[in-house]
This record gives sequence, structure tokens and C-alpha cells, in this order.
Amino acid sequence: MRSENNFYLTRTSTNLYPDMENLIFLLTASLVYYKSARKSRKVFIGNTNCSFSFSAGPLEFDITENEQGDTLYLAESQERNVSYGILCADLHEKWSLEEGKAILLNYMERLQKPFQALYNTGISDCTHWHQQTDSCTVMDYWQDQYQQDWKLKGYTNGKIIALLYVKNIGDAEASRHDHFLDSFCFAK
Repeated sequence: MRSENNFYLTRTSTNLYPDMENLIFLLTASLVYYKSARKSRKVFIGNTNCSFSFSAGPLEFDITENEQGDTLYLAESQERNVSYGILCADLHEKWSLEEGKAILLNYMERLQKPFQALYNTGISDCTHWHQQTDSCTVMDYWQDQYQQDWKLKGYTNGKIIALLYVKNIGDAEASRHDHFLDSFCFAK
């Protein structure tokens, strides 16, 4: 006589198991999403006490000083096909806001050649949600000789000039590169 003892093959339906399975699935999916999402971290720029939020890969600053005594901080990081970069100058001399803005605009125009930018939309003033009254923010879009689109944001308060850029913006979500570009803060 053969016994029917295949309890491990038949599934009994109870109300507990589907709810538990859904709960386990939800917890597992949440954990995978949590682990895969990069955390944005606050990065301070040398001795300037200025900062920005950054969530892409590793970032190391190259620090140089020019003949005028300005300290320059340069960093770039790549995530997939998208480059995130910052150029920051701690000026030796404090300029008025108007003079600082003129220096920033000149700097942005002069950078087009070494970055191989062929086209630009034109630098425009923009407001920033945490902008101080004694600073200004400008923005521009470029396209380089490789048809890669750039978005740049420049900041100055007359003492600090910062330029944040994202190269190849078409390969990243707008919210991701806007978060980076909008995150610059002057020292408090």
C-alpha cells in the first residue's frame, strides 16, 4: 500500500502566507533600492568652507595657486558617460559683487575653448533658492565638438568664484544633474 505523503508538494492556502510573501517581497525590494541608490554627500572645497552636494563616484581636488595668489580647486568625476565637475577659485582679493560677476562671466567665456565648446545658449542670470543677497548665480548651456551637451552654473560673492558643470547631460536625469548644479553653498 502506497501512502500519500506529499505534503511538501501541495500548497495549502492560508491567509497568512500571501501576506507574508508580499511583506517579504516589499522588504527585499526596498532593501535593494536603498542599497543601489547613491547617497548625496556634502563636499567641502579646501579651506574656502564652501560646499556642494555630490553623489557620483570618487572626487579628488587638484589644488594650485596662480601668480596673483588665487587658490584654484579643480575636480571632476565620471559616472557612466556623464562627467560632473567643479572649478573653484578663492581669490586673493575681495572684489565688489559687480566686479566678481564680470570676472565669473569672463572666466566662463574663456573656458569654452579648452573645453572645446562650439556653441552656447548665452550666459543668463538665475536665482537660487538658498542664494545669499551678496552673491550672484549665472547659467549657460554648451555643446562641444563631439555633440555632447553641457550645463553649467557659476556662483560668485566677489571673493569666491565657483563653476559647476555636467557634461553629456542627455545621458543623465535632469533632476540628478540639477541637484548637483544647484547644491553649491558659500561659507556661512
